[in-house]
Amino acid sequence: MHYELVTVIRPNDRIWMAQKSRIKEGSQVLSISPSPNFQAMLQKEALQGINILDQVTQRSHDPEAFLFFNQVPTAYCTEVYMNEDWTISLITDGDEVGKVSLYPMTRRHVKEVRYFYPDGTTDFIEEYAADGKLFSIIYYCNDQVQEIAFFNDQQQSILNYYFYQGTINLVTTRDTETFKVTQKFNTTLDFIRDQLAFQLTENDTVGISYMGLELFSLAKTNSINTLYLEESPLDGKGNIKGNLMSILDDRIPYIHKVEVDQKNYQLLANKNVCMDKVVLKG
Repeated sequence: MHYELVTVIRPNDRIWMAQKSRIKEGSQVLSISPSPNFQAMLQKEALQGINILDQVTQRSHDPEAFLFFNQVPTAYCTEVYMNEDWTISLITDGDEVGKVSLYPMTRRHVKEVRYFYPDGTTDFIEEYAADGKLFSIIYYCNDQVQEIAFFNDQQQSILNYYFYQGTINLVTTRDTETFKVTQKFNTTLDFIRDQLAFQLTENDTVGISYMGLELFSLAKTNSINTLYLEESPLDGKGNIKGNLMSILDDRIPYIHKVEVDQKNYQLLANKNVCMDKVVLKG
């Protein structure tokens, strides 16, 4: 199977549109970052796809469901109040204890609920998927993220990101039946690499268009991986971009081809670099 690897789907983005054009029948989008509206985006784009976080939590999607703003599950005696400027507040005993954000271009479907401490700093944020199910809770202390918990359909925490001084230093996954921790990773990159190594086989092909997280996440895969270069191969100083150079001289061996247009092919050829992996678009 062919996959187009993305962090999240960005509708109307030029590079996403190029990736979308490569997703033929039998191909899929493979998303590697948290995306509460991933399934809704697939439906809108008329595509099939997998998000690795959704796969781990085994959450489902109901295309007919949503969470309306006045149905937010919150504390007893808390009022959901629509302000004159159309913002939405949660009011308890006359005090604002939270704010509700909505998905754009919807009929007031809830995207997230942000709760505050009395001093105005963030306590936690509940993120809701497009179908109204709880997607994650982001926990704060002193206005810094401490943990992100991702939930299954039963609102049980299956995947957790833990932070230390603003950086994720532990990722855990739990068994969906026993809820015992089954895997631990030091970084999100380690977690993503493990999931992709499990998902992708030597019979699969993968396309990427960015040389960041998408690139490095493929390090443990056995699939045939192609970088579709949609931007200039040169940096602001006229040198070949560092990660691209590492691909061309095979210091990044898990990218097997770099597809470019005629202009970028000539730019690379003029640099007298190894062109073994470079192929013309067509």
